[in-house]
Amino acid sequence: MKSMLLTAPRRGADVFAGEIAAAWRGLAIGAGATAAGWPVLIGRCLFYSVIMVVQAALWDTVMAARLPGTLAASLPDGALVLYVAATEWITLALPALHLKLEDDIRSGGLEAHLLRPKGYLLQTIAQSLGGGLVRLAALGVTGGILLLVSGRTPPPLEAVVFLALLGPLALTVGVLLYTLAGLAAFWARRVLPVQLVIQKLMFLAGGLFAPISLYPEPWAAVVKATPFAAHLYWAGRQVLAPSWEAFAWGVGWSLFWIAALGALCEVIWRAGLSRVRRGEI
Repeated sequence: MKSMLLTAPRRGADVFAGEIAAAWRGLAIGAGATAAGWPVLIGRCLFYSVIMVVQAALWDTVMAARLPGTLAASLPDGALVLYVAATEWITLALPALHLKLEDDIRSGGLEAHLLRPKGYLLQTIAQSLGGGLVRLAALGVTGGILLLVSGRTPPPLEAVVFLALLGPLALTVGVLLYTLAGLAAFWARRVLPVQLVIQKLMFLAGGLFAPISLYPEPWAAVVKATPFAAHLYWAGRQVLAPSWEAFAWGVGWSLFWIAALGALCEVIWRAGLSRVRRGEI
């Protein structure tokens, strides 16, 4: 009995360590697959460049107006362009994870994945996140080149460091939100409507095109606490007014929502598997 008590925790720790190691391998697989598809990656970077040319023309006009009583009146020149560049950087790095989940669940291919020794959901999220990190790196380089070519004043080094640290956390929040959309396939034939709702909330409540600081109170205070703000706003805010306090809030909200959304994904995943076992799908 004493031997069993001593070895049981070790076996549990070994299982946990095995899952973490498998997730890291999945991350590497996803990163490698995305890097191997470099023509698609280049196309995404070109798309990012086109978007930023259009957005720069728009927000330069807005900033030139210097509307009194608004945040635009107190921001340095080009600040809003840098903000949109940061939020678009994260948005365009998101993988279409929801479509893979929908395809596996609705096609009946999920059963084969469940026979494998490693957890399907964790592996799928890890591979998608690995691909997203490669896109994040490629788009970041593209953004840096665009900044140099445009001749704009770059953000302070502090802002760049904060943004680089918050970017992967923000991407993880977005991946988990799209995971929730994909898991809707257990109940819906198509997950596109769910994904579109989440996407539009990312745009509006995440502050894709304008910082939440411009929103009226108390709407701004409420939105800052949502996962959509953790996905875009707190990272993008760093190029507007970088500070250790804002960075700490961004890290805190990101980690909170990663944990909460991860737990919610697990609950929905288990509920969906129950439907599969009962033959309801």
